[in-house]
Amino acid sequence: MKRMIKISVIIVAVLIVTYYLVVFVMPKYDSMYVPADEYRQKNSINIQYDEEGVRGLSKAVQGIKGTYFVYKSRVMFMGDAEEKISEVCKMPSDIVGILEKDDTVFLRKYDDVEGIYRAYAEGEAQRLIDDPGTVYMEGDNIYTLSKKNGLRKYDFNGEKKSENNKGNYYNTNITIFGDYILLSSIENNDIYVNVPQYYKFDTNKIKYRKYKVNFSRYYLEPEEWNSYRREDVINYDDLAKEVDEEVRAGGVYNQVNGKNLDNYELQSIELSVWNFSDEVDGYIYIYGNQKITYLDKEYKRKSEEMTLEEQYSDEDKENFTCEINVKAVFRISVDDIKNSSNETYVNYERVSKSPDILGDWSRFIVNNKNVYVINEDKYTDKEDRNLYIYSIDIDTGLNKEVYKKKRLFLGNESPEIFATDKYIFIYEYGDYGEKQCITRINRDGSNAVLVIDENGEIAMQPVEPAQ
Repeated sequence: MKRMIKISVIIVAVLIVTYYLVVFVMPKYDSMYVPADEYRQKNSINIQYDEEGVRGLSKAVQGIKGTYFVYKSRVMFMGDAEEKISEVCKMPSDIVGILEKDDTVFLRKYDDVEGIYRAYAEGEAQRLIDDPGTVYMEGDNIYTLSKKNGLRKYDFNGEKKSENNKGNYYNTNITIFGDYILLSSIENNDIYVNVPQYYKFDTNKIKYRKYKVNFSRYYLEPEEWNSYRREDVINYDDLAKEVDEEVRAGGVYNQVNGKNLDNYELQSIELSVWNFSDEVDGYIYIYGNQKITYLDKEYKRKSEEMTLEEQYSDEDKENFTCEINVKAVFRISVDDIKNSSNETYVNYERVSKSPDILGDWSRFIVNNKNVYVINEDKYTDKEDRNLYIYSIDIDTGLNKEVYKKKRLFLGNESPEIFATDKYIFIYEYGDYGEKQCITRINRDGSNAVLVIDENGEIAMQPVEPAQ
């Protein structure tokens, strides 16, 4: 009997030690983690994700029976069959945005950055999840991503399904695809990807490796004014050949200011990313500036004849370089991002092929093979400012103005747009957001309707386009 007790105690002790090692000690070692592809092959796992991809909070979303949208503290519903508007629920304070799944609406309030609520048709909203950070939805999961807690996954009942390691995440531009996290740096325009490494004994435990997503490429040794290093220089690649041919042909790159490019050679192609979308059909869409720099072929010889003062002057750079800047929409494959590292360059392509859309804009949405852009006249204290909606066809790259209207408020609060299957919703704000109105247009810019006026009343009145 004593022997049996002793054996049982030993077995229990071994199990406790094993549990402690597996749960608390071994997850701290990098050697216990394997890359996603290796993990799935080894375990015969094919992780499936929702066809819609991961979606972030929005102020207008498509449901099964109609459209849900936010007006300040209210969630509203507009049926597809008839355009009657009803109130789903009203919160004590304004709503950041909503997510929808099978006509169930989830939301977050401005004054409750740790609460995620589920709205019911009866007009009530229940606090479902207590977690800060950025909110996403994929399939039957809700994600929260924060510096405090890292990446957490919940089901629609608010039960936590997994919690991955903490990371250096901020509430800036972040998106998720699969278990990968794409984020921008607060300090500069650099983009990083956090690549998951799966714990061998539990797929819900993940460590991330952070890589910089390298877009910019340099083809000539740096001159005195350049910030890149000789080690950064690479051979001409397919991107260099493609861009160089387009620049010399003119078109969208026709900014050479009278210089004869036969006397210049391509020095660098740099891409600064200002904003990016969620994953759409296997791509991340980005808005940024592509800077193409050419250097005078005779610069070395000419510089030898110059004084040191002339060589280091700003005029020297202007005289011997040709700089071309193109603000446009580009896209990158999520597969290329997944396979990136600090030593590789991510390929990208320019989506917009027609001339630049005027002005500095960063608010855009991607929906049903189109990129929609909202822009407005420069800020003045006059009342005759207009805002514009442009559509960029993803297949052709051509853009066109689909709608123009007079701004309803003075001030410099930027408008926003959101798209559903049928409509584009335009949100306009007065100073400090105290006043707000919503205009709805068809995706081709037709049938403009003032949905809710600045007093919060349902209007459904036609809006005349600006001339």
